Amino acid sequence: MPVSEENAKVLVVDDSDLIRISTAHIVKKLGYEPLVADNGESCIEMLNSHDVSVLLLDIHMPIKTGFEVLSYLRENHFTLPVIMISGSSDIEQAVESLKLGAYEFLLKPIDPDRLAITIKNALSEQALREQVKLFSAAMIQSPLSIVITDPLGKIEYVNPSFTVVSGYSEEEVKGEQMHILSSGKHTAKFYTRFWKTITSGKVWEGELINRRKNGELFWEYATVSPITDHSGKISHFLGIKQDITQRKKEKEALAESERRFQELADLLPQPVFECAPNGMITYTNRLGYDMFGYTKGDLDTGVSSLSLFVQDERERVRQNMECRLKDISFESHEYTGLKKDGSTIPILVYTARIMREGKPVGIRGIVLDITARRQIEEKLQQLNQTLEQKVEERTKELAKTHHQMILQEKLASIGQLAAGLAHELNNPINFVRINFAALQEDIEDLQSMLESYRDTVKKIETSHGVDDTLQQLHRKESDLSIDSLLEDIPKIFSESKNGFDRITTIIESMRNFSFRHAANEMVSFDINRGIRDTLVIARNEYRYYAEVETSLEELPHVPCNPEQINQVFLNLVINSAHAIASQQRSSKGIIKIHSWHDNEHVFCSIADDGPGIPENVMRRIFEPFFTTKEPGKGTGLGLSISYDIIVHKHKGKIDVACPPEGGTVFTIVLPLKQTARECMHERPE
Repeated sequence: MPVSEENAKVLVVDDSDLIRISTAHIVKKLGYEPLVADNGESCIEMLNSHDVSVLLLDIHMPIKTGFEVLSYLRENHFTLPVIMISGSSDIEQAVESLKLGAYEFLLKPIDPDRLAITIKNALSEQALREQVKLFSAAMIQSPLSIVITDPLGKIEYVNPSFTVVSGYSEEEVKGEQMHILSSGKHTAKFYTRFWKTITSGKVWEGELINRRKNGELFWEYATVSPITDHSGKISHFLGIKQDITQRKKEKEALAESERRFQELADLLPQPVFECAPNGMITYTNRLGYDMFGYTKGDLDTGVSSLSLFVQDERERVRQNMECRLKDISFESHEYTGLKKDGSTIPILVYTARIMREGKPVGIRGIVLDITARRQIEEKLQQLNQTLEQKVEERTKELAKTHHQMILQEKLASIGQLAAGLAHELNNPINFVRINFAALQEDIEDLQSMLESYRDTVKKIETSHGVDDTLQQLHRKESDLSIDSLLEDIPKIFSESKNGFDRITTIIESMRNFSFRHAANEMVSFDINRGIRDTLVIARNEYRYYAEVETSLEELPHVPCNPEQINQVFLNLVINSAHAIASQQRSSKGIIKIHSWHDNEHVFCSIADDGPGIPENVMRRIFEPFFTTKEPGKGTGLGLSISYDIIVHKHKGKIDVACPPEGGTVFTIVLPLKQTARECMHERPE
């Protein structure tokens, strides 16, 4: 390395103590650091152990002469300047010294001024040599190709890297024009601009496609600059070139990879995106543009990811982005997206951090349009609601059917019991009636006989007078109140006959009510008869609370299921009785039953003067399980079952009204003709 004069070390070698010391003194006065040695061996040791800048070497020394030391330095490639010192002015010694590589030859005694100039020049020249050596090493060892040409482009110098890249040796290219590397891939216009630039004294930079010696093409990035002489005239051109073939291939591969990535990303069925930590979108695929209505120009201008969400959700989006960058999990991934045109879209966004060198540098994600899913969810929700409603309705219907079946079973059991009871009671009652009729005849005979006896007694009393026996007999008749008894006996028999008739009617009604048909069987039936039988059966329910008034017109028979119609009558009559009873009146109410018909229908109304039905209750009275009665006193199925029997099973109508004067009126309408499952069988008596 070049040594500055301030830190230069000068080694003085002389076997004369006087000269060695005096010379060292001069060196020190000149501002250099003196080192001394008294022979050649010591000199070599000092050179190997110290950083010596200049060597002042005496020629004539014992052990090793100055020439021998100089030869050693030459053989071992020492480059420091050597100034030979001699007491002899022998020119041959001077020539020999210079041949062996000495820088200068000085005579003893040494002139301080001459020594000062010689050392200074030696140091300067050494510095220049070191610099040239450095530059030469740099040129040789440079990984870049270096070429120097004359002003016409003829090659004068190339470094080893040039030969490696081009494939030409230094000897092959020296004296050749640069177009030896021409690939033919550049136009004449390109080279014209190139020469125009460098000949005008400007530096040209750019990429070149050149051809190696083996014919292979390669890319170079070149910088060509003119070199001028002291007059400013261009003397040479310096070209520094870098083989960028591999970089080009990598760049093309990268470009191809990017194109492939872009094409693959564009094939994805969902938008993908990337954004910087500040939320600005840096990339999206084709569907990202399509979904939100933006263009690549918009992205280049700058689009914030927050602008793709409705205003109400932007704070949540910002917080979620911060959580993602900090790798903190969050649950909410569904948002309402905002398109460029202001329309909205439900979206699901999945994201991940983009990591570089262990640091998050952005967010990458995928966007799913969940419009179809939302529609399906809404449809499923509606279907669920409908299903729940249907299940609820079906449950009610099943409960209603179950209750109806239980009720029918109870009615069937009661009917069986009533039929059996009627059958069991009918025989003894008929026996009693027959015996009672015979007894009545016997009593009449006894009465006739008694009258005859009394007439005979009167005749005896008229002809013979009254004796004690007859007086006792009269007293006994008086005690027994025979006259009153004879008067009461016909009344007793008449009342008893009415009782027997009443029992017969009840038994007959029980027989009628207990008769069962199949659930879907319809027979020709007298509605008035069903009303009368119902009133007999329900009498115990209403007799304490209401009087029943009937106005039953003569009706044509109706095709129906008698037991079901009787069940409706029974429900309505009992409901009317319970409604009147709920008022806790001091006097009985009235239940009026009226029947009539037209050409197509039979009508029956059951009216009561009870409390009526509130309007809010009126709308729900036919709903299953709806009741206004206290818990345990009503199932809420009576009217719904009645509605089902009349409307669904008999294709009729049942209406309810509350007239202004009060009370409630139920009106039943039954068609005289059935179009479905019609079965016109006369009901057996």
